[in-house]
Amino acid sequence: MLYISTYAKMLKRDFPVLILSLFILCGFFVFMQHAFRASVAIQEGVISKDMRNINVEEAVPAPVEVFFGDELFEKELQRRKLIEPKDSREVKILTEATPTLGQRLKKLLKCNDRQLRLEKIQYGNYWLLRNYIRGTISTSVGCADTITLTTNGDYTFFDSLPFLTERWQAPISFAIFSPGYDFNATLSSIQFVRNCLRESQYIRDYVTFHIYFPPTDMPEYAPLTEKEALLWPYDCEAAPPYMDVDRNTMYKTEHNMTYPINVGRNIARKSVNTYFIFASDIELYPMPDLPRLFLEMVERNRSVYLDNKELRVFTIPVFEVTKDSQVPETKTQLVEMLRTHKAIPFHSKICKNCHLVPKHNEWVNASDTNELSLFSVTKREGKFHYWEPFYISDNQEPIFDERVTWEGQSNKRIQGYAMCLLKYDYFVLHPAFLVHSPGIKYFDKNSPRLSYVPATNKLIKQVIQPEYRILFGTNKKCFT
Repeated sequence: MLYISTYAKMLKRDFPVLILSLFILCGFFVFMQHAFRASVAIQEGVISKDMRNINVEEAVPAPVEVFFGDELFEKELQRRKLIEPKDSREVKILTEATPTLGQRLKKLLKCNDRQLRLEKIQYGNYWLLRNYIRGTISTSVGCADTITLTTNGDYTFFDSLPFLTERWQAPISFAIFSPGYDFNATLSSIQFVRNCLRESQYIRDYVTFHIYFPPTDMPEYAPLTEKEALLWPYDCEAAPPYMDVDRNTMYKTEHNMTYPINVGRNIARKSVNTYFIFASDIELYPMPDLPRLFLEMVERNRSVYLDNKELRVFTIPVFEVTKDSQVPETKTQLVEMLRTHKAIPFHSKICKNCHLVPKHNEWVNASDTNELSLFSVTKREGKFHYWEPFYISDNQEPIFDERVTWEGQSNKRIQGYAMCLLKYDYFVLHPAFLVHSPGIKYFDKNSPRLSYVPATNKLIKQVIQPEYRILFGTNKKCFT
């Protein structure tokens, strides 16, 4: 108790001195703060020798921020431009993020992005509802982000669409011939595949539907907008409207109409928003992940594709498998199926040389890899003068001639003839491949299509070939 009493007396005696010392210390800090600001202001040229002439009453001091410790030190470094403000450094880090593959290729290819929009236009002898129902991802995909598969058909081909879309998982541009009341079945089929299947999400994401028909064979009613078209009724409990269709009851058949396959091919090609396309048939299934693998190959092979002025396309070998077989996922599986005769080159029983790629045996024997490469190159000449390859392109090759039909055959070979005259190079990709919907194709000597062939051949020889020689040049090595 004695000690406590003594300390209390000392505190009472020295308290005024402590208070005075505290005021002196605070004054010292205030003085140092103003001195620091004054030195900064002098260095910045704010204070001049003419300070006496300034009207103090008119001068309005700017609000001052007070900083201490590390923050004060950082502000001084920023003032001396030794470091950047923290927020600008954060922005710089964000803006210098590594560009994506699509962004890098966009710069290299010098392509422009564009959105898919609904258009109602006259296309030759047809009314075209372009981008009538769009894939949600495909609508605004970047021009070099992926590849668009372009295809065509009528609503009876929709059974191939789910598997194709799941396997491709990239934009698909699908042109559908729908005259008269076939239009109704087409919309019902679109709604069914978009809403009622395990693969429906892929179809909603990626598939853009274009519908075309002659003005003489209009539907009775067509929804005016995409939103209205998506309200078209469907029944997921019913059988798919595209399955087991009696073709004799279709409007096209009842009105004795041929199928304008090349019109559909060109519509699908002209309706894309990506730099690269893959013009294919809806029943051909590509190996998984092909779009990404191809774009990565393009970036690795700039000297071959981007820096070379020669016209070129990138061919994919095609195969078909037996009816009871599964479509292979990898080249390794494909080769095993070839060994056991579960798979054969496409159309081997009809026209083997029409689809066999150069160095076929070497391609088959080459080891499977995780990257695409350019395996071989040729022109459509010599033993390949009847070649009808499927290929990825930059969409600059000649269009498909719309004067021929599916029934008359030779619909792809005419374009091949034009590309031969233009001296196109065909690079074969490895290990990429296509497989037709299961079932081996055989020549049918009783096919009703054969009755259309003579007229088509006459048109090609007497009209189309002379025109093409004027437009694209001559080459005795080129044939249709």
